[in-house]
Amino acid sequence: MSSATRPETEAAAHPYRAGAIWQHLLLHLVACYAIYIVLLFLYRITLHPLAGFPGPKIAGASYCYEFWFDVIRQGRYTREIVKLHARYGPIVRINPDELHCNDPAFMNEIYASGNRKRNKSKHFCASFPSDTRMGAGGTADHSLHRLRISEVNRFFSRSQVIELEDLIQLNAQKLCDKLLAYRGCGPLDAADAFNCFTTDTLTEYCFGNSTGFLDQPGWEPNYNKPLDVFFSMVHILRHFPWLTYLMERVPLPAVKVISTNIWQLLHHIKVEIPQQIQSMQDNFDGNTFKGRRTIFLQLLNSNLPAQEKTLERLAGEAHTILVGGTGSTTTALCALTYHLLSNPPVRSKLTAELSTVMSDPAKPPCWSTLERLPYFNAFVHEGLRLMHGSSQRLPRVATEEDLVYEGSWKPSPTSPSTNVTYVVPRGYAIGMSAYIMHSDESIFPNASEFIPERWFHQKGEKDLGRYLFTFAKGSRQCVAMQLAYAEFYICMAALTMRVLPFMELYQTKLSDIEYDHDEVIAKPKRGSKGFLST
Repeated sequence: MSSATRPETEAAAHPYRAGAIWQHLLLHLVACYAIYIVLLFLYRITLHPLAGFPGPKIAGASYCYEFWFDVIRQGRYTREIVKLHARYGPIVRINPDELHCNDPAFMNEIYASGNRKRNKSKHFCASFPSDTRMGAGGTADHSLHRLRISEVNRFFSRSQVIELEDLIQLNAQKLCDKLLAYRGCGPLDAADAFNCFTTDTLTEYCFGNSTGFLDQPGWEPNYNKPLDVFFSMVHILRHFPWLTYLMERVPLPAVKVISTNIWQLLHHIKVEIPQQIQSMQDNFDGNTFKGRRTIFLQLLNSNLPAQEKTLERLAGEAHTILVGGTGSTTTALCALTYHLLSNPPVRSKLTAELSTVMSDPAKPPCWSTLERLPYFNAFVHEGLRLMHGSSQRLPRVATEEDLVYEGSWKPSPTSPSTNVTYVVPRGYAIGMSAYIMHSDESIFPNASEFIPERWFHQKGEKDLGRYLFTFAKGSRQCVAMQLAYAEFYICMAALTMRVLPFMELYQTKLSDIEYDHDEVIAKPKRGSKGFLST
């Protein structure tokens, strides 16, 4: 080969040599990553602080086990956790950094109150939109949560709810009027109707401006289906939190093309509420309230530091309250109504009891009177037990103390009890699940059945109430619990006396409303048309 052609040959060969170098580099990177993963898995099942806890090795080694049941199997990890407890005992390891407990006796340790610090799990919070992490409900850190929740608690106190009870009474009557006017118009998705009620009540109560869903001609739009879409994405966002970042950057006009309902919810959260907050900030004089008290005015007039009163922070609080305070309440009202329509004896007993305090069906007594009715009280509690609230596990992280568990269990029905002791190291998550708690046959015999009378026996509400996990427990218990209870009693009293005599179930079975899987709240079997009535 001549010297003239050699450079040309070398030049032609250069790209191939470069390609080979990159190929070797890529192979080395893949090999290094594979070695890292293997070493990480080995560490997690041998030297990790949770390595000594029972559970499937694959669950301790990686998040793939959880991913399979919650993402691929679509929200069914709680059901798998039930099986894990039957096999491994009262405390099991369900992912590399999290434990699960099914012993109610340990509940007050996990969900402690007062100064005992309990953070939310970062893995659990990863599925939340970024702005909801600005709200108290989405705040992981205990101290920051305590700062933020202090003023929100005042706004949702029992005395404050009683002060604004007329609003709930008004909306309950609006709902009844609308349902009665709808008679003869065909099947109705009850969740749409109840979402109109809960959303109008919450937005007027908290923000001073109702969405007006009860005043529109039909039942749509409402936030029932948009919230279903939001909740359905939680599991995948927990494992791929960067998707939240991408989704939050989709322009609202593009969202409107995809779904008008979802656009309306996002427009309310991202545009209308911030505008309302900005207007209040611009006109707030720092001393007096103009008009009815709202959550924004409560926070603006509080002793919170300035960084906790920014537009972004207050909008995040509003988002958290709106999402958390409508979906689960809607589900509970559906469950309560279904059990009345499907159980004539229950309905007869409740109607008879309500008749003693309601001479006029259109004028229910106050909330405090209704909740003192023994059968009504038992009926509401039993309904809340079977709808579970947030049915998924609620992990907590003790940051300043190890938690010592001492208990016993039977590895098989015929074997003797085995005593076990575990020390849950500080800094690692452990949680419980409402579905598992409420299905415990040792606490609630015939747990799958709707039996209000169970709250009457000698243990009654006082003892069984300790195990009602619908609103969680401890310092992070649901902040709007008192508002929700007021809605349940007032709305169900009005419906029972005014509407249910004319309402029937339409192609609806128990499987259409009972728990099947988790999507934040309890969801029925897939393919269910929901709770339909005529």
